[in-house]
Amino acid sequence: MSRGFAAAILAVLGMFATTAVGQGAARADEIVLGADEWCPYNCAAESDRPGYAVEIAREIFAKAGHRVEYRTMPWSRALQECRRGRLTGVIGADHTETPDFVFPALAVAVTDTTFVVRKDNPWRYTGPDSLSQLLLGGILGYSYDGAVGNYVHTNARDGARVDLVGGDTALEMNLRKLVAGRIGATMDAKPVLAYKIKEMGLAGEVAYAGSVDPTENFIAFSPALSKARDYAAIWDKGLAEMRESGRLAQILDRYGVSDWR
Repeated sequence: MSRGFAAAILAVLGMFATTAVGQGAARADEIVLGADEWCPYNCAAESDRPGYAVEIAREIFAKAGHRVEYRTMPWSRALQECRRGRLTGVIGADHTETPDFVFPALAVAVTDTTFVVRKDNPWRYTGPDSLSQLLLGGILGYSYDGAVGNYVHTNARDGARVDLVGGDTALEMNLRKLVAGRIGATMDAKPVLAYKIKEMGLAGEVAYAGSVDPTENFIAFSPALSKARDYAAIWDKGLAEMRESGRLAQILDRYGVSDWR
């Protein structure tokens, strides 16, 4: 699943470092990461658990002498702001969705497209043709992958087949519509669905209905910023060190998530 799905972090608000990355001490940059809420990857900005991607980024960039600010906003807006250089980067982008962004080598997650229905609905995803059997709920600005993405794109204006909603709490809206019987199914990455379903207390009311299209997702940086490649290099070095030291596993444990590698 893409997040523009995906359309994905950071707007440079502070002073730029005068020394190149890796060439000694630098004055701190203020790095802004933007995305819509996508727990457990990135959650509410004011929470003591803002999401494992946010916690990882803060530690990595703090070690390099920089400060990370995390903001939530609709995904389509985050992509626009990042592309213009008003955000330094976005959390959860993929290469297909934002090919012009600057990507590190190491992903922050591997996600899929998982469908969920009401527990009394026997429907299961068996391929793109099965989608025409119900009204499918999705999220505006997300770039769904593969055959599912083609179906959503083709039928985005057909209100009898696809119902897209926007905003910071779009998944919550879709799950409420699902339980109320206003849509037949909705979809997102399985860890995101599991987190939100548990948070909303809907485990007894919904059921998973199939998964497809695993995709690597990244913290991707603005193509408008000259230091974007430096930030990507800092991320790769820091994440590799956290994985080696065991610190990555400690953060992931707080969210009940395993290493995606």
